[in-house]
Amino acid sequence: MKLVRTELWAALNAGLGVAALALTLFANPYQPAIAQGAPSPTAKTQSAPATYSDAIQVLAHEQSDAEQYAVILNRFGKKDPSRYVQGIARYAEAKADFDGLIEALKTDLIEGRDPSASPKLSEALRAAAEKRIGFTTFVTDQVVGSTEGARGVLPNEISVIPDLVKALTDAGISVWKEYAAAGKQRRDEIRDQLDHLKWKPFADIAKT
Repeated sequence: MKLVRTELWAALNAGLGVAALALTLFANPYQPAIAQGAPSPTAKTQSAPATYSDAIQVLAHEQSDAEQYAVILNRFGKKDPSRYVQGIARYAEAKADFDGLIEALKTDLIEGRDPSASPKLSEALRAAAEKRIGFTTFVTDQVVGSTEGARGVLPNEISVIPDLVKALTDAGISVWKEYAAAGKQRRDEIRDQLDHLKWKPFADIAKT
C-alpha cells in the first residue's frame, strides 16, 4: 500500500487535481479485470525456459512489457484523470508484487531452497502474475479501448494467468539451477542481474 500511495502522490505532483485523486482512492481501483480463461487468438505463449539466459529473457520481457504498458498509460490515460490514477495504482501494485517475487527468488537462492518446493515463492508467483495481467488488461480495455492507432503499439504479452505462472516458475527453476552450480563471484552476478529486472517506478516512466 505504501508503494501505491507513493505512485499516487507522484501523479498528483505531476499535475493531477486533488479531486481526481480523491475520486480514485474511494473507487476501489484494486479489482483487476483478469483474464482467467482461454487465451485470445493473439495471446502470446512462451516455451519453458531451458537455460539461464532463457529464464532471464522471460523476466526481462515481463519488465519491458510492463514498462511499455505504463508508457502507453501515461500517453493515453491523462484525458481521464480518475482512470489515469487507477492505472498508476495498478502499476504500483504489480511492480510491488514482481519486485517481491524477485526478492523471494533471491532468498531461496541464498538459502539453497528449490523454488519448486517453496510455498512462499509459489504465492509470490501467483500474486505477481495476477497483478501484472490485471494491470495490462486494465490498460488494454479501460485506457486504450478503441482509441484509434493505440492498440497497434501494445506489446504482445502473455494474457492468461496460468500461462504466466508457468513461465515464471520455469524461469525461477532455471535460475536456481544456474545458481546452484555457480561459484561465489557468479552467484553475486546472478543476484545483481535479478535486481536489475525490477520495474521502474511509474514516476520515472512518466518523465520520459
